[in-house]
Amino acid sequence: MYRISIDSLRPDIILGKAIINDSGAILLNKGVKLTEFYIQTLVKLGYDSVFIEDEDTTDIIVEDDIKEQTRRKAIKHIRALFSIPIENVKEVKRFTINEINKEIEKGRIKEKFSNSKSLKNIASLSSEIVDEILDSKMLSGLVSFKRKSDFTYKHCVDVTVLSIAIADKFLYDRDKLTELAKGCMLHDIGRMLIDKNLYEEPRKLTNEELELIKTHPTIGHITLKDVAGIGILASHIVYQHHEQQNGLGYPRGLKGDNSMPLPRKELKKNFIMPLAEIVYAANMYDALVSPRAYRSAYTPDQAFFIMKRLAGTHINKEVLKMMFEVIPAFPVGTTVMITTGKFKNYIGVVSRINKENLSRPIVRVMFNENRKKIDPFEINLLSNQHLNIMGILL
Repeated sequence: MYRISIDSLRPDIILGKAIINDSGAILLNKGVKLTEFYIQTLVKLGYDSVFIEDEDTTDIIVEDDIKEQTRRKAIKHIRALFSIPIENVKEVKRFTINEINKEIEKGRIKEKFSNSKSLKNIASLSSEIVDEILDSKMLSGLVSFKRKSDFTYKHCVDVTVLSIAIADKFLYDRDKLTELAKGCMLHDIGRMLIDKNLYEEPRKLTNEELELIKTHPTIGHITLKDVAGIGILASHIVYQHHEQQNGLGYPRGLKGDNSMPLPRKELKKNFIMPLAEIVYAANMYDALVSPRAYRSAYTPDQAFFIMKRLAGTHINKEVLKMMFEVIPAFPVGTTVMITTGKFKNYIGVVSRINKENLSRPIVRVMFNENRKKIDPFEINLLSNQHLNIMGILL
């Protein structure tokens, strides 16, 4: 199977991977033969790509990093938690940040959270996700399919998966990883009281609107602190996940020192806590490789290139180094173009990853420079150092 854009879909193409909607239910299952109706539905819903199967790629299997059932449950419960204040305190959305804080402190929202079955389920799911990630040696590098609008719930799950994998490499114990998972799944909970149109409008926001968006870590922290079952660590991950190494992040302008975010690292005043540095990087990666209302998704290698330029100023350098050891720049099932050598401009699909070097995979070449189908053949980039590739979306 391999990934192609929605625009390239045609009737009778076989879907290679199930599409889970924003409620955690299966929208279209693996193996479904696409019809014009299905394709137009995906377009209207705002999906930008899917995995398909054909006779040349039946042996290329794209594995999810966690079980489909686990992912679906996580999305369902995150969505339920995000809906609590909206259903019960609708007028809050019209308040200023100070009024929102006062409303939260009154306890109505906290009470709803504390009594929510979904909150208890997220605590148990955090443990499940940690176990599933610890059982895998390397992440696939592929995030879930998100719509151009309202991608928040899936985003929270994908950030959780990546953050756990990175933190595990820095030798955090299972209990800390579980606390990290809770914080990641709830890291954007502060968005629940901010008009979601601000995240979905394909336009430049005003300074006032941008400042409002920057309040979501504070709103999330105030909402979650002192709530039974959340814990201090998780609530501070929510609070600090947009802080940068140079101190220019938000909401408090905390700094980083670009040292390894180890479990026993000393916590200094006005500095970002180590696990939040990991979440910052995971959050940025997932946001880049997901479609947004104002732009298409970047390919994983493009995301890595952007993040390398921000290493040291925005992203902890050591976290980024470890990320490159956890996820491949060219995941299995992604389409790539050869940019140098004899087969320049030929297009192929990544069929396997070389664990010795995640940026030099094995590519199954399937299309010539004119994008015409050819008899497939494979090139191992580890033994063909003169060949380079770039990610594309057919």
